[in-house]
Amino acid sequence: MSAPADRVLVRGLRLWAHVGVLEHERQLGQWFELDFSLGCNLSAAAAADALEHSLDYSLAIQALQHQARRIRCFTLEHWSDQIFSLLEEIYGEVPIRLELRKCQAPVPGFCGIVAVQRSRRWPT
Repeated sequence: MSAPADRVLVRGLRLWAHVGVLEHERQLGQWFELDFSLGCNLSAAAAADALEHSLDYSLAIQALQHQARRIRCFTLEHWSDQIFSLLEEIYGEVPIRLELRKCQAPVPGFCGIVAVQRSRRWPT
């Protein structure tokens, strides 16, 4: 099976959440950034110029913002599972890829970004 030719892509969704191994990360919260792709056939939406034939990304953005405000967990891996579940509730079992980034990892001397990249039903 090949990767979906069409997809809805959201990049740079900034989310404030209480996720991290260190207690202060879960108590105080911090910024994360999410990119995700939803595989789908966009031909009908393109032909009809109609949102109902596409995947409305605004539904995902609002739901993910709400989820981020209430989540409390230790790992990006766990949160990414919650993101998959939420996107599947909205769109069904479509192919999904995501990258979830912690914008400031609490590692002395490290100024980079830490992330997990995951996929469901996305062929390799």
